[in-house]
Amino acid sequence: MVARQLIPLLAFLLLVPETIRAQNYSVHDTVTEYPNKGTYYHDKFEGRKCASGEIFDQNKFTAAHWSIKMGTYVMVTNRNSGLQVIVKVNDRCPKRGVFDMSRRAANAIGIRGMQPVTIRLLPDDYANRWAAQETMFDSVHSRLNPRTPAATPPPQVKPAPTPKATGSKTTYNLQLGTAATHGEMYAMLHRLPAKYRDSAEIETMDASESLCLTLGLKMTKVEARQTADRLRKSFPNVKIVAAD
Repeated sequence: MVARQLIPLLAFLLLVPETIRAQNYSVHDTVTEYPNKGTYYHDKFEGRKCASGEIFDQNKFTAAHWSIKMGTYVMVTNRNSGLQVIVKVNDRCPKRGVFDMSRRAANAIGIRGMQPVTIRLLPDDYANRWAAQETMFDSVHSRLNPRTPAATPPPQVKPAPTPKATGSKTTYNLQLGTAATHGEMYAMLHRLPAKYRDSAEIETMDASESLCLTLGLKMTKVEARQTADRLRKSFPNVKIVAAD
């Protein structure tokens, strides 16, 4: 009789998803990557208090999880695109195996709806990287989404262009590559050395809605070739173009 009662129980346990059975996360384990389903908050939660006591903000890199300790930094990888973002857990999600992110964090790695992700807990010393990431994304976000001025300035008459002096030298910029989404553009900027980020320009291509990442350094041809060679490993499609 006991054996007959155990058969349905064993069958049930075999059907329990691995993501649910492996929910015992340790803050000391910064190596294991756990499969989860990644999604993002509905806008109705904006301004509400999180389980940690913080106020939820769609523009912060935060997330909710069933059991991960509050304040833990987590690396989230979109398994479909390979894009990554660092978030801080500050809320609870009622569904096991689901990692619920702010909309901004989800957009950074191209999450639409619900998609497969892996999560890896990070040590506390990643706090500085998390903060630096927010600063970088603030800069990029302002370039991708310029704010409309409160009042439209009066039209100004542009002076006639000054003809170029004979023998003036042509300067050059570098086109590092194109991206179809903001998330892909964030990933490209992650690969760009910090010393070049202030010179990075994000433009929309004329022939399509693709985004183009350009270094507006206005270099000589020799300098452009040298810089392109240094960046070619991270940007294999780098091109030298004449500056306007």
